[in-house]
Amino acid sequence: MPNIAIMDDYLDFARGLDCVKEMERQARVKIHTTRAASSAELFRRLREVDIVVAVRDRVIFDAVTIANMPNVRLISVCGPRVAPHIDVAAATAHGIAVSLPARGGRLRFAHTGTVETTWNLILGLAKDVVINDHVVRSGGWQTRAGRDLAEKTLGIIGLGSIGQRVARVARAFEMNVVAWSPSLTQEQARAAGAARVELRELLAQSDIVSIHANLTPHSENLIGEAELAGMKQHALLVNTSRAALVNEAALRDALAKGVIAGAGLDVYWDEPLAENHWLRNEMNVLLQPHMGGFTKEGYAALLTPAVKNVLAFLAGMPTDVINPDALR
Repeated sequence: MPNIAIMDDYLDFARGLDCVKEMERQARVKIHTTRAASSAELFRRLREVDIVVAVRDRVIFDAVTIANMPNVRLISVCGPRVAPHIDVAAATAHGIAVSLPARGGRLRFAHTGTVETTWNLILGLAKDVVINDHVVRSGGWQTRAGRDLAEKTLGIIGLGSIGQRVARVARAFEMNVVAWSPSLTQEQARAAGAARVELRELLAQSDIVSIHANLTPHSENLIGEAELAGMKQHALLVNTSRAALVNEAALRDALAKGVIAGAGLDVYWDEPLAENHWLRNEMNVLLQPHMGGFTKEGYAALLTPAVKNVLAFLAGMPTDVINPDALR
């Protein structure tokens, strides 16, 4: 029987899915619920594996990692994309197929959790939920006024499928919405209920900035010292996309100096977040443990197509393979 590894399923969620139970009838399945502490440990986990199920980008399958998994013949991806966490060229060179579920309704369903988490962070920051909860539990009462969202401006960086749904909610809150991405047109923005502006204008106008852009070599550190300095002093920054879109040192400095009022984060530069990470001590930051798309419904929507691709591969009928040369 082949050996299959489901990597970094922190919630041990896959075990309860019917498709995973079917996979367990056809193979030896190991579900890793922790991140490998080192490259050496990761390589040990992968040494005897024939098929890998990759939960989003929690494991980086670069050329070195791929070279250290000699038996793997398939990487089945949970999520909408393989870049930048999988070196597809290296996988192809080693005869490893990479399957990526087709985009569709399930992907849209998985996005719901991210949209809702974005608004959870926005509302939590605007209404001082964490601080007020702490005050009440400590015997206190009203200590500070929150802020209304109506007539405030929400700036959305990246107006794709998630950003568009965030914009619709903002309109329901009677907010003004501006948006930017390099390829965004005024017509596309208008269709989503937003106005297209340049990035510098967005940062200067917005009371809340929410990031929903893809991480690419060009967008890494998109928000740095100069961009944060261009925001309003009372502004809030929310990131449920990818941590590397924001320069960590610049954000730490901006929060410490009061350049911006606060931040809401669901993504981090190194995950899981270290016990002594500076963010854990910041009272003007609302933190979530990268749970945006990982609701019960969203997790199932991400995992199920990837596991079904494994079952198809086991049946000798590979589907959704993006590098068919590897099959030859």
